[in-house]
Amino acid sequence: MRKCVLLAAALLLSAVSLFAQKSPLTPYEYGHRWYFMFQGGPLYFNSDYCSNMWAEGRVDELLTFSTGLALGYNFDDANAIQVMANYARKTGVCEPFESDLFNSTTETIPTYTYKFRSVQCFVDYVINFNALAEYFMSFSAKCYAGLGAAYTFDFTEPEHPEVWVTDPNLVPALNFGFIVEYDFKDGFGFFLDLGLAFYTDRYNGREPISFPLEMDNSVQIGLIYHIPLKAGSRR
Repeated sequence: MRKCVLLAAALLLSAVSLFAQKSPLTPYEYGHRWYFMFQGGPLYFNSDYCSNMWAEGRVDELLTFSTGLALGYNFDDANAIQVMANYARKTGVCEPFESDLFNSTTETIPTYTYKFRSVQCFVDYVINFNALAEYFMSFSAKCYAGLGAAYTFDFTEPEHPEVWVTDPNLVPALNFGFIVEYDFKDGFGFFLDLGLAFYTDRYNGREPISFPLEMDNSVQIGLIYHIPLKAGSRR
């Protein structure tokens, strides 16, 4: 009887040890690896008086193309940190001119706009949901959130008779997003990034008017490369 108990205990310990051992690495486990990203796509800049542009059928003027670069590091398969920089040329909107309000003979009041350039940099924390579940495959879903700063410059003069802008401006910023990624076994991949970014109101060169934040809504497509570990490196 004693031998049977000892044999059962030995088998149980062996089974626990077997299941506790991690399976061989797959090509989609990126712990302790650096990665590089390049992306671009359409961006909608939402600021004060954008509703006037919708009323005039000029929404396309608020759309622009943005580009971005990022360098990141995976602490393990599920958690990473990245530094991202983005650039775009955007359109700001001014409030209606009082004389236009009183003298207009139509329902549509002229809307005055101006252009400016923007560079923003964020430090993001990234979570890989597939890795959290230890479900490693070519497709993966991620989300990120981070803090940063935005620099706006090269403002054009608003056509508005009574509006001026400050140039340049440096403001704090918030960044959020969701990524769907497809990777090849050699470390290259591509992804779709749905992002939101928020800036304090001086971002567009104007004094705070109504809502205290400006916002970017972006849909970007990008390429990613997961840099291989050096030969002999341990995870």
